[in-house]
Amino acid sequence: MSKSSKLTIQYRSGRLPEALGELLANADETDLRVLIAAQMLADENGVLETGELASTLSLSEGEVSASLKFWRGAGVLTASSSKKKTAATLEKTPEKAPEKAPTAHRAGAIEQSGNLPSYTTSELADLIEQRRVSAEFIDEAQRVMGKVFRTYDTGVLVGIVDRLGFEEAAVLAMLAYIVQKGKKTLRYAEQMAISFYDEGITDTADVLERLGRMERSGEVIGKIRVLYGAAGRELTTSEKRLFTAWTEKLAYDIEVIRMAYDITVDAIQKPVPKYTNSILEAWYAQGLRTADEVRSYLDAEKKKKDSGASEKSYDIDEFIEAALKRSYEEMM
Repeated sequence: MSKSSKLTIQYRSGRLPEALGELLANADETDLRVLIAAQMLADENGVLETGELASTLSLSEGEVSASLKFWRGAGVLTASSSKKKTAATLEKTPEKAPEKAPTAHRAGAIEQSGNLPSYTTSELADLIEQRRVSAEFIDEAQRVMGKVFRTYDTGVLVGIVDRLGFEEAAVLAMLAYIVQKGKKTLRYAEQMAISFYDEGITDTADVLERLGRMERSGEVIGKIRVLYGAAGRELTTSEKRLFTAWTEKLAYDIEVIRMAYDITVDAIQKPVPKYTNSILEAWYAQGLRTADEVRSYLDAEKKKKDSGASEKSYDIDEFIEAALKRSYEEMM
């Protein structure tokens, strides 16, 4: 069970916030799923125990935390107090000032898990006046995203520069990338920035290189989807994780992945990604990086087996094959 906290839903029984249209435009599918689940799991007073959301929705704790922060920033959820509140009182409850959180440093670990801390309007004005973040940067970011930012949006953008130390040009490159991919919320950019930060990537040149790798990875994943018959549907969480690891962590191209796919189907008569993953990780562990290297390795192993030489020695392929079969049996 994930760490639980109590939140109060401010809008229930058909009551809606005034800025509903803007909220829905900025909310993504995960945000909507979290809000609907929150409405269903809350008690009669609108109090929600957040600990069960991740398991109920089959989402990561980070994804749930990000969505809860979004709805808190919008005033739809607030920290729960011990006092009961009537509907009339809730209607008048002002949006709570964001809590202060530890500053994340460029060379250190992020102490605020999942999301960056928020800023008040006066804090944002001070940062821009001090030129720690330029007004030109904010204007250009709005142009790239195609919308005028709210205080919440501006705070997310400023946090990426001020708290994580990203260069402004690097952030603009990330925004252009997510807009191209149809992800038009700054929360998506925030999660990307935190991920890059964890990898030690904040300079513009490094960010551009990483985005280029992600673009190439996306192209290969499109081909993998076709290979596994998943072109016309959403990938599962496990498929996303595995396909991304093959193309980014292992950096294999579609030719190598196709060879592992063929071995998978030959071995178990099913295209099971977890089985293919075991093959690819075994190849990677042996230092095989390209299709030619894999092909040469497979040819050499076949010649050894055909000659009978491997029958008298330790055969790494037999060990891997046995491990793969055990892995597959565990999945069944």
